[in-house]
Amino acid sequence: MKWRSMVFALMLLACQIVQGAERPNFVIFVADDMAWEDCGAYGHPHIRTPNIDRLAREGLRFDAAFLTCSSCSPSRCSMLTGRYPHSTGAGELHLPLPKTQQLFSTPLREGGYYTAAVGKWHLGSAAESQMDLVKTGGGPGGEEDWVSVLKNRPQDKPFFLWLAATDPHRDYRPGAIDPPHQRSDVVVPPIFPDTPAVRDDLALYYDEIGRFDHFIGLVRDELASQGVLDNTMILVISDNGRPFPRCKNTVNEDGVRTPFIVRFPKLVMAQGSTSSLVSSVDIAATVLELAGVSNDFPTQGRSFVPILKDPQASIRSFAFSEHNWHDYRAFERSVRSTKYRYILNELPNLPGTPPADAVRSPTYREMQRQRDTGTLPLSAGNVFIVPSPREGLYDIAADPHCLNNLVDRLEYHKVLYQHQQELANWQKDTNDTFPGEDHLTPDGFHRETGNKLPGIKGAHPSLGK
Repeated sequence: MKWRSMVFALMLLACQIVQGAERPNFVIFVADDMAWEDCGAYGHPHIRTPNIDRLAREGLRFDAAFLTCSSCSPSRCSMLTGRYPHSTGAGELHLPLPKTQQLFSTPLREGGYYTAAVGKWHLGSAAESQMDLVKTGGGPGGEEDWVSVLKNRPQDKPFFLWLAATDPHRDYRPGAIDPPHQRSDVVVPPIFPDTPAVRDDLALYYDEIGRFDHFIGLVRDELASQGVLDNTMILVISDNGRPFPRCKNTVNEDGVRTPFIVRFPKLVMAQGSTSSLVSSVDIAATVLELAGVSNDFPTQGRSFVPILKDPQASIRSFAFSEHNWHDYRAFERSVRSTKYRYILNELPNLPGTPPADAVRSPTYREMQRQRDTGTLPLSAGNVFIVPSPREGLYDIAADPHCLNNLVDRLEYHKVLYQHQQELANWQKDTNDTFPGEDHLTPDGFHRETGNKLPGIKGAHPSLGK
């Protein structure tokens, strides 16, 4: 009898070992300020991103993926907790994630996974204990330790790697890649003036995307050499839009629409694309489902595993985003359906000033110069308009840069009301309320110069680049 019990126990252990070896690994590449359309996989004709493009060919490209916030640390906290920024207690730039908030790495660790975050962290010190390893730095783009951590991981555990670059965050310097992108490579969006200074600024931004792409390729090669590539779900995403005016720090398409590419051949057919809505708040639920751990993790998102299995599947009808303090006082909320984006701005008395480093950029200086000389194109001038619209409704298919506000058009009133109600319901469900302008964190920087204002309380100390 004892012999039979021992044999059964050994057989059970063997099954568990086999199952453990087959459990998927997870690698999430996070760009710092990369627009969804700024790579070859999404149709850019000149930005050199061969490794991202290859992952897209081998996997699934999401064409309607959205961030919960176009601001670095709140967006990252939201992804790793599976909760909206205002629900994490870290909804403003540089606010550390409270120790009461749980990362989805915790149930992964409890389920036997090795977990590591390498590169930009930006969640504060309290959350570090929820990873086996947090390693910052690693070269000018934060990527140079990615491969070494992958090589030195425990070989007897499945793994989750959060590989976060500081590319293509400002400030820019020549030399990120060789050869660099040229002015002629640049596609200038209509929200910027098309001048040599703007083209040079965008070309340097392209270079840092190229450096990010290079290290993605090195990690992919290492996964292949270890024989674990096809058992690893790879996700490429950004934390917010490009660090230019009317992009980062907005809840427009240019602020919160993100590249979102998944390679996982166990579920995903190669060369696929999907127009199904997905949110960055959905990442946690998806990873935990695929890992087979924790059904009670307190996520506010939904698993997009059904879309990985069938790109025609749908998990949500609306995606929600928010804009809180990031260098400047703000309170905006937005809802995106399959066709429309609705925006509610509770501070229409303030201009749409971009982040302070973007205010100091060559592009914004050029826009200020053209504003002052009366030569700035109307499509690029929205950042200076005061008062700005309190509400916006945009037909994304016809107006991807959210330039033509349909709020006052009678034929869109039914659409407007639907989106107003969806946003109001989401705010109620997630306990999100506007506290009044006087209760918001004040500006920490000058809106014209981008210089730090002296003696301003509430301008949060930096937790990283």
